Amino acid sequence: MRSLTLDAVDLASLSEQIGTQRKGYVVDIRRVAAGKGSLARTTISGPMLLAALDSLELMLVSGVRINTALRTLADCAPAGSARSLWTEAVRRIEETGSFGSAIRHFPRVFNPSMVGVVTAHEEAGRLADGVRHVRDYVAQMQDIRRESMRGMAYPALVCTTGLAACTVLCVFTLPRFSKMLRDIGVTRMNHLTGFFFGLSDFVIAHPVLAALGLISPFAAGWVAFRPRFRPRMDRVLLRVPVIRRALEALSMARICVTYRALSESGIRVVEALEACSAVAGNDVYACGIGRVVAMVRENETVGSGFERAGVFAPEVVLAVKSGEGSLAQVFGRLADYYSSEARHRVAVALRLIEPIMLLVVLAWVFGIALAVVLPVVEVVNEIH
Repeated sequence: MRSLTLDAVDLASLSEQIGTQRKGYVVDIRRVAAGKGSLARTTISGPMLLAALDSLELMLVSGVRINTALRTLADCAPAGSARSLWTEAVRRIEETGSFGSAIRHFPRVFNPSMVGVVTAHEEAGRLADGVRHVRDYVAQMQDIRRESMRGMAYPALVCTTGLAACTVLCVFTLPRFSKMLRDIGVTRMNHLTGFFFGLSDFVIAHPVLAALGLISPFAAGWVAFRPRFRPRMDRVLLRVPVIRRALEALSMARICVTYRALSESGIRVVEALEACSAVAGNDVYACGIGRVVAMVRENETVGSGFERAGVFAPEVVLAVKSGEGSLAQVFGRLADYYSSEARHRVAVALRLIEPIMLLVVLAWVFGIALAVVLPVVEVVNEIH
């Protein structure tokens, strides 16, 4: 007896695989329902999702039924989470008849905004348009996420490289120089040399504590961005002038892109704003949108809500107040503006952060170099 795992869209194709490919005879097949937790944890890569949505839109525009189109996606998808996602979507859509209901079970792939767009277009009989809107929305959100990652990648790389270089110097280089100086009879050392040699001795004598010290900045950053501490961290970062402008552009780009996609799909203003709050990416702007939603529920206008929220830039407040009758177009223009502005502001922040981090790393390396060279110079002077 041995277990066998096969990827199949439905029971008929599973029976065919067992009979033709595995030369087996099917006696009985029992379907084991996937747990809600496993569906909720399903993820696929962004490029793979974009390619699937492109293919799905093409098939729907060509007149292919949604269940047949999804079955084709499942057949063509590589084995793994992608095929499992589309296979489960086929099964659920054949049970419920709703594509929106089917993708609702995969929150890590289709967030509530995307589900809302699909559902609205599906109810209007324009599912192909809904898939296209979702595809465009995913592409724009990936661009924004890429800018965010680009902003964090360089500082993380410099910190990692600097810590690795310091570890190599403290563990391998400085102990050898220290031994060499003792061998030639150097007993007195300047304060700089004593500090670095003492640090090297500490790292060698207490490797566990040294390792904890190295990973502590990364652990502190990880803890700071946990849900419990994230609001405080967001507020602290927004007080740094250059970083504030980059974070503002990234958050507003997410908000405006989401609102435009939902508004063009016929989603109500309150529901669209609630979705914007969920994807803002910054607790300050999420709470600001939440205050706007609360005021709109009290029959205030969206423009006055943005003004009284006390978070958004004056140009955003003015644009929203001036375009109350055409918010979809207003947020569309703001989305285009902040999407391009995010790239510019992240680049500016990196241009300012790069030299500061390089100076810190160079100062540290230069200090180690002086710590090694100064005793040698002192010995040479004593000989002369």
